[in-house]
Amino acid sequence: MKRLALSVLLSLSAAAAVAQTAAPAPYQAHCAACHRADRFGPSGPAPLPKSLSRLRKPEAVKVIGEGRAATQMAGFAGRLSAEEITALADYIYRPVSPAPTYSAEQIRASRIVHHAGLPGKPAGAFQGVDMMNLFLVVETGDHHITVLDGDRLVPIHRFPTRYALHGGPKFTSDGRYVFLASRDGWISKFDLWNLAVVAEVRAGINTRNVAVSADGRVVAVANYLPHTLVLLDGDLNLLKVHE
Repeated sequence: MKRLALSVLLSLSAAAAVAQTAAPAPYQAHCAACHRADRFGPSGPAPLPKSLSRLRKPEAVKVIGEGRAATQMAGFAGRLSAEEITALADYIYRPVSPAPTYSAEQIRASRIVHHAGLPGKPAGAFQGVDMMNLFLVVETGDHHITVLDGDRLVPIHRFPTRYALHGGPKFTSDGRYVFLASRDGWISKFDLWNLAVVAEVRAGINTRNVAVSADGRVVAVANYLPHTLVLLDGDLNLLKVHE
């Protein structure tokens, strides 16, 4: 009898644990397509506690209900009840168990080349501009960057970025390329001379910062999740993962 009671108790405990970690049905129906069932977020930001550390839960409830301007994040207030939206917010702030991993193969597979063979001289928009005196204004509110003429503080170009850029832009010594890191692990290489994103790679799930060697040949990415240091070449090909 005691063994039967213990077996039932363990079964109930396991069921409760699954219930606490399992995704609610609205997440699978409305969120998983962009944020993935495991919450790694291949196209949308990764809804994990560390990635959401700057977003308070009441604000998350508002975003789920109303959406986020200038992004693909739609609002669900017309399709979900207030209770369902609150349950979704509670769910995305729960830690994932076991802790998520992100392999070298996944890094390689995520690499995207947008442009190759762009002209080796500044575009016409830069006529009369000092190319070594450009300012980049990171607009975290709507995920854009504005390129300014540093002498006149006049906007030259504005472009959309990945979600929540973090750590500041990092330039190559010749001023042509700038590397950008998003909080959800994406590294973007932007060609300032041609005003175009040339390549991107996802180096982690939650990224802290990025650094570029003086010659622009090595890019180092420090990740919170997983705890890795990822080395890339100047074209964002994977060189090595230090764990």
